[in-house]
Amino acid sequence: MFKAAWEKTSITYQLPHDIVEQMVRLAYPDRELISYELIAGGCANLNIKILLKDEKHPLILRVYLRDKDAAYREQKLATLLKKTVPMPMTLYIGEIESYRFAITEFIHGISLRDLLLGDAPHDLSAIMYEVGTILSKITAHEFSRAGFFDKELNVINGLPDDFALTFAKECLLATNVISTLDSDTISKITAYFEKYNRLFPNSYEKHLVHADFDPANILVKQISGQWKVSAVLDWEFAFSNSVLHDVANMLRYAHKMPPEYQNGFLAGLSTNGIVLPKNWQITVNLLNLLSLLDCLKRSDTKGSPNQCADISELLDHILLELSYETNRS
Repeated sequence: MFKAAWEKTSITYQLPHDIVEQMVRLAYPDRELISYELIAGGCANLNIKILLKDEKHPLILRVYLRDKDAAYREQKLATLLKKTVPMPMTLYIGEIESYRFAITEFIHGISLRDLLLGDAPHDLSAIMYEVGTILSKITAHEFSRAGFFDKELNVINGLPDDFALTFAKECLLATNVISTLDSDTISKITAYFEKYNRLFPNSYEKHLVHADFDPANILVKQISGQWKVSAVLDWEFAFSNSVLHDVANMLRYAHKMPPEYQNGFLAGLSTNGIVLPKNWQITVNLLNLLSLLDCLKRSDTKGSPNQCADISELLDHILLELSYETNRS
C-alpha cells in the first residue's frame, strides 16, 4: 500500500563513491565529508544523507536521474512556498559529469506512509486534516495558465482541453499496457474515458499542483506528543492545473484505510475554502486511471513485478468504483 512494495531506484542504481565525494567537494570545497548514506525509498531520484565535519546537522545530496531541470524547479518552488508550506530549501545546485545534483536541507521526521503503516499511535483524523490544510495552501498559488513549468517556473507548455483524453489513448496503445492488462480491462478503461471526458480538469484551472502528493512524500514528526507535518518533499513533477490531481494522489489508497483518512483530509480542504466540484469522485478516479496507466507505460515490467501487480489491482478497484458511479447516476 502507498507504493511501499514498489521497486526503488536505490536498489537498481548505485552512484560511484568518488562521484559523491566530487559533488560534495564542488559544493563545499573547504569542508570534509565525514559520512554518507543512501536513503531508501526513491522511485525516480537518489537521496543521500551527508554529514560534513564541524556541522551539527546533516544535509541531503539529491541526484536527479530523470529530469535535470527539476533541481531548479524545486529550488524555485521552495522559495515561493517557504512562508506557507514546510519543505526543504535548496542550498546548492551543481553538475558532475552527466549528473545534476542539489544540496538541500535535511528535515527530521519519518514519512507519513511509515506512520500510517506502522504501529506508532497517532490521531489519523488530525494528521490528515493538517495534510488537507497544507494542500489548500499549495493550491492557493496561481499561474498565468495551465501547463508544465520550465526551470524558472514559467509555464512553457500549455494544456489543451483534450490533453487528458489524447494522453490516455497514447497510454492504452503502449506495449507495457497492452502486455499487462487484458483486452476487457482496456475496453472498460477506454469506455470510461470517452463517457466522462468532460469531467477532466480543463485548461482554465491554473493552480499549483504538486503532482506526487501522497503519504510517501510527506514527512511527519512528533511535537509535544502530537504528530505534525514537517515537510512536503519531491516537487519535481509540479505543474499548473487543478487541485484534483493532488486529491487523486492522496486518495488513491483511501479504500484500504479507515474512513478518518479520507474524511480528515477532505475536512482540511473544505475548512480552508477549497470547494470540490459536484462530480469530483469521478474526476479523481479518471485522474488515477490516467496516472497509473502512465506509470505502467514507463515501467520495467520484468524488473518491477510488485509495481505492476499493485497498479493492476488499483485499476481493477477504480473500474469497480466507476461502475458503481455509473449505475447510481
